[in-house]
Parts: sequence; C-alpha cells; structure tokens
Amino acid sequence: MNDQLVSNTTASVLESGRMLAHVSNAAAVVAGVGGVIVHSAIRLLFAGSMLCWLVEGWFAVRVHIDASLFRQLAGESESNWKGLDELLTSYGYHRSSEDCSVSDRASRAMALWRHQVATLAIQLASLAIALLCEVTGI
Repeated sequence: MNDQLVSNTTASVLESGRMLAHVSNAAAVVAGVGGVIVHSAIRLLFAGSMLCWLVEGWFAVRVHIDASLFRQLAGESESNWKGLDELLTSYGYHRSSEDCSVSDRASRAMALWRHQVATLAIQLASLAIALLCEVTGI
C-alpha cells in the first residue's frame, strides 16, 4: 500500500481525536458540577467520570502528537521516519526498537486512538449512569 496514503489517512482519523477531547472536556464539566451538587454515593460515579477524563486527556495529547507527525511525514522516505525514531530516543520519549514500516506505525497510532475512544465511552457511560441515578432518585 502507498505509504503516503497510509500516513494521510491515519493523520485524518487521528485528527478526530481533538473532537473526542472536546466532548470529554464537556462531560468533565458536567461531572464536576454533578460531583459538587450531589451528596450521596452517586458522587463516586461522577468521580469515576472525572478520572476517565484525565486518562482520556493523556490519550488525546498522544493522539494529537501522532496526528501531526503522520501529517508532517506523509510521503517522506523511511530514513526520515528512522530519523524521527532517533530524535525521540535521544529525547528519552521513544524506546529503541526494530525497524517499523509506516503501516506498523499507523496500526500502533490507531490502537492509541481506539484507547482514547474507549476511555471516552467509559467516561460518558459513567456520567450517564450517575445522571440517571440522580434523576430517578436511585
């Protein structure tokens, strides 16, 4: 498969992580307000949602960095990707590993994006359950 196509497509999907982060931020505001207002065990569900927000934020930062790198290096030669590996290793951000193809890198980046999506889903589920319990009085 064409490496430039893989890079551009991966970057496009990863860029949706920014919208996921915005949704997570909005949910965190609702959970924060709910956690302050509620004086019951439901507060734990709001706290769980807030904890997921922190994790989702971490994934969002990493996904955003990957998206910009894939966009920047789209169509570049393997030596530029290896140069990136060397630079990240020198910064202490990347462990030295075997040579990876662009497709391998894309698969890893997409796995990170899927973790972001899953964390957001858990955050929203926790928030929805908390709100439902509060509204119904359970």
